[in-house]
Amino acid sequence: MWEFKNPVRGDQIRVNRGLYYHHGIYASEDKVYHFAAPSGSEISPENARVICTSLNDFLKGGNVEVRDYTEEELARKRKPDEIVAYAESHLGEAGYDLVNNNCEHFSNRCAFGVSDSTQVKEVLSMIAGLFR
Repeated sequence: MWEFKNPVRGDQIRVNRGLYYHHGIYASEDKVYHFAAPSGSEISPENARVICTSLNDFLKGGNVEVRDYTEEELARKRKPDEIVAYAESHLGEAGYDLVNNNCEHFSNRCAFGVSDSTQVKEVLSMIAGLFR
């Protein structure tokens, strides 16, 4: 579940980009960690790295959504400082892959230590449904 509200340190955040959601880790108004290509090369996934930008740059005019965790997720979730430290320690990391290592995978690794993407699962399930 996601909510439109102000994020706090260590929150998983996302912004709607039309066809997909872009995910990141909020540390402050000036520090959001996310997997993205540098400005000017956004259409080249091979240039994507874990970067740190301001919240405004992350949002690009969109609205921030903050993840609202279930009780089970809260029990597994790292502490905010651990989430931010993990994100920061991976600055510059490459290896972006739409299906196996995207911005949502990175955000979930930071928060839970597990690489996962609901968006990818939903798309793959939709494709599989076409062949049933």
